[in-house]
Amino acid sequence: MTEKLENCSQNNIYFLDISIKGNHNAGLEMAQKIRKLDPIGQISFVTTHSEFAPLTYEYKVNAHDFIDKRLPEVDFQARIISNIEDFFESNQLRPLNEVFTYQTRTDKIISVLYSDIYYFEAGGSSHQILLQTKNETIAFYGSMTDIEKMSNCLVRIHRDTVVNQKRIKLYIKKDMKVLLDDDTKLSVSRTGAKLLKEMKKW
Repeated sequence: MTEKLENCSQNNIYFLDISIKGNHNAGLEMAQKIRKLDPIGQISFVTTHSEFAPLTYEYKVNAHDFIDKRLPEVDFQARIISNIEDFFESNQLRPLNEVFTYQTRTDKIISVLYSDIYYFEAGGSSHQILLQTKNETIAFYGSMTDIEKMSNCLVRIHRDTVVNQKRIKLYIKKDMKVLLDDDTKLSVSRTGAKLLKEMKKW
C-alpha cells in the first residue's frame, strides 16, 4: 500500500481498521507510514477494538475519528458520511499548495493555512518556536531556518522571527520594525531590513 501512496498526491481520506490479520497494531503502524507520506490526509479508524483508542495518540497519527463497527447500521453509516463531509468541507478551506505543513522535532505534524499565519518567533527554551496564527498560538520544537525556506511568503526579519510578508502592513524604517495588519509590531534586524529592501514592497 505504501508503494502506491508514494505515487499518489497528498491530502487523501483513509479509513483503517486497527487490527489486521490478527495483528492488533497493524492499522496503527500503517497509519504512521501514511502520515509520513501524507501529513495532511484525514485518517479515521473503523474497528471493534475500542480499547485501543488511546494508542492512536501514542502513535502520533493525528486521527480524525474512531468509529466502532458495533454501532447500529444507521449510526455507523452516518458516522462514515460525516467523516467524508468533514473531509470535503476542510479541503474547500485549505487547498494543498496553501497549507503550511511541518513535522516537528517531536514528530508532531503542524498543519495551518498560510493565510492564517502571522509570524513565527523563538520560544523560551532551546529550539522552541511559537507560531502565531489568526486564532491561536501554537508551540512546537523545530528549526527557524527550515521554516523560512518553506514558502516565498515567509521572510526572516530577525534571527528569532519569521513573518508572513502578506501580513505586513507597514515597514517603519526609522524604528527598524514592521507593523502587521493586526497592529502587532515586530523588530527587524539589519539582515532583515536588507531582505525587506530587496522586496521593494514597503
